[in-house]
Amino acid sequence: MTYDEIVEALKVMNEVPLNNSDENFMRILPTIFLYADGRIYRDLVFLQTTIFQPGTLVARNRELALPASVLVLKGINLCTPPQPISTTSKRTPLERVPPDVLDFFWPQSSFRPGQPQKYAVIGTPPSATAPQTLGLTVRFMPTPDAAYPVEFHGDIRPLPPSNDNEETYLTVTYPELYIAACMIFAAGYQRDFGAQADDPARAQSWEGQYGALRQGVMLEVARMRGEGPGYTASTPAPAAQAGGR
Repeated sequence: MTYDEIVEALKVMNEVPLNNSDENFMRILPTIFLYADGRIYRDLVFLQTTIFQPGTLVARNRELALPASVLVLKGINLCTPPQPISTTSKRTPLERVPPDVLDFFWPQSSFRPGQPQKYAVIGTPPSATAPQTLGLTVRFMPTPDAAYPVEFHGDIRPLPPSNDNEETYLTVTYPELYIAACMIFAAGYQRDFGAQADDPARAQSWEGQYGALRQGVMLEVARMRGEGPGYTASTPAPAAQAGGR
């Protein structure tokens, strides 16, 4: 479904006249989409949103800002030799350790620079020019002795649908799940969350529908990720239950 189709469906389901531009509804739409995107992407890890983001270390500087596009860092590949990545580059996965462990074994950033083997992730303090900006910084050990290229392996958060973003992965692949997530928030917009609302069961009804749809999507996502028996695309086997008398 496209952005316009999602908006039209939500208008019908929330009894907003299609020929009338309800200003309040149109103002709340971006928040509805943010809720749906955030919830689905936190509930499910899609193979399509897991990427390798390239970067380059700074020689004799043990810290590098994590790319803002990488929301959840899963690993880092160090590429050698220290030159632009090519077909001959060798990728070496680095080991992640807690920041205090890294600083214990590598207390001085200028001590014997070399090829990094481990890394830790710490928060980036806000600056005077951007006091509200928070990010993540990766600290390496040993301090790199050259400008090694790296690959940040992690999850990204695509933009929600809008007039400028007509189609997204969720609205195209799982539109029914996306609409259910939108309707949970829309019930709050319609004041149908509480016991004194016109339809107090409306939000819970959509919550149940979202949960049922999510279970099916979870199985398909697991198959895409090869999480079936023997890393195949088969349906994951159910967990064994403790039995016996």
